[in-house]
Amino acid sequence: MGSVEQFAKQQQFRSEIKLLPKFNRTYGPGHTFWTGALHDGRDRGDKPYYCPVGWQRCSFYVADRFRERFRGCCICYHGTKFEYGLAILLSGLKPAGAIAHGPGIYATPSIIYAAHPRYAEIKEIEPKHQNEYFKNSKYIQFVLECRVHPSNIKIGCETLGAGAATIDPNISNQKIEWVIETNGKNIVDFNDVNAEIVCTGLMIRATQEYPGLLPESKWWSP
Repeated sequence: MGSVEQFAKQQQFRSEIKLLPKFNRTYGPGHTFWTGALHDGRDRGDKPYYCPVGWQRCSFYVADRFRERFRGCCICYHGTKFEYGLAILLSGLKPAGAIAHGPGIYATPSIIYAAHPRYAEIKEIEPKHQNEYFKNSKYIQFVLECRVHPSNIKIGCETLGAGAATIDPNISNQKIEWVIETNGKNIVDFNDVNAEIVCTGLMIRATQEYPGLLPESKWWSP
């Protein structure tokens, strides 16, 4: 009966997304902001973590004793389409279909790279949805914030054809894609705290200007 009870508990967990509002953040001058790699004494693995300027973070509850369970895990981002977002959050991520750097789940340490429309779909906000949260904004994107242990990361170069253009001033174009080993799984369940990659938050960017016209998006057009 133990396995049946465990399965039932997992299905109940999957039916809801648990939020952790105390870790919600707005990133940028006047809010949560820093320059260069963050050194605040908190464990984020062996890869640097840079301020995701212009984004808001909606934090998810993942597990009790989070810092203990995910000791050594690095922060990365995964862009996706709106139609896939809820299914991913409730069920997990599938390995990529395009495998330029080999099989696995593709992510990046750069939210600037993850925000490219090939990864993070751009939606126009209808006037009826321009409420207090999206006030004065016309466009919205979202990106998944994830944690992954460095032993599961294979580092590769960009695959969007940016050429000599600098994508992210903090991260080399040659090291901007991460391939996460899935150990043969067809889907990596975010509700499994022992999964190769887990989702810790939803990053949201709502802008008045079309995202492709923002200064950090100049590389979209080589």
